[in-house]
Amino acid sequence: MAGGSGRATRLRGAGRGAGARRGASSTKLPPLPKVPWITEEGYLDLARLPIDSLLRQALSDDAHEAEAAWRTLGSMQRSGRREAGLFLLGLLACLPDEWQQRIVVVECLKGFREPGCVAYLLGELKRVKGSNTTRRYLNTVLETLASLPRELVQDGLWELLDEPGFSPRMRAKFRAVLAELWDWYDWD
Repeated sequence: MAGGSGRATRLRGAGRGAGARRGASSTKLPPLPKVPWITEEGYLDLARLPIDSLLRQALSDDAHEAEAAWRTLGSMQRSGRREAGLFLLGLLACLPDEWQQRIVVVECLKGFREPGCVAYLLGELKRVKGSNTTRRYLNTVLETLASLPRELVQDGLWELLDEPGFSPRMRAKFRAVLAELWDWYDWD
């Protein structure tokens, strides 16, 4: 609304005649294309969306374009597209230690219920040394592990609790994830 007058704001480039007052409400949208990944109701069906162009986009040198593809692939894996999760896991293994990029990819792996994903993320907790620079990344890895089924994660976290080299703060984070997975467990 323009200036609280109750009239619709004129679209940029629209004339001043009666047609301009009608605005977008009188414009009919073209029918949706008949493609298998758009439902009859007009929703996107991620389980049927072609993946090839997204994989190319995920490898783009343009950071925004690549991140958009990663997030779409993450949504696809949560919709049951195992191949999208496997691609993201392989991408994570190949990315340099650019922590913000790695954080985005690890977030996209939330809910990816594959033992290989759990093993890789647990390995990241061992590989990446905790510091101010890596703290957000390691916290994201733990959040992603907490999103996975207890039976996939618990043994690996128990083992990490016994390993030397982790700070008391990091061990407390491992315990917190275990407590979240076993929401009834009393650590005191």
